[in-house]
Amino acid sequence: MQNDPREMFEEVNALLTSVAKALEMEPEEAVRAIEAGEIAMSMDVDEDGRHFVGVTHGGRLSRIYPGAIRHAPEAPAEEDGCGHGGCGCGH
Repeated sequence: MQNDPREMFEEVNALLTSVAKALEMEPEEAVRAIEAGEIAMSMDVDEDGRHFVGVTHGGRLSRIYPGAIRHAPEAPAEEDGCGHGGCGCGH
């Protein structure tokens, strides 16, 4: 039996498509960013024991689960003026 060099093609294609979707970019752009080391990927397990692939690009973190993509909440933007701490306004 001969090994097909594209043995895992469908699975790899599905992963790359999911990475692109999670990061809201075209698949070709995601491949280029992965090759350039701009996207970090990891395999992990969440607090409920579910496996996911974590992807990070430009400070954005997303989790790719089988059949679902979850995005980490973005940090609130810093406000100009009083954020009730350290601005010296007396609050």
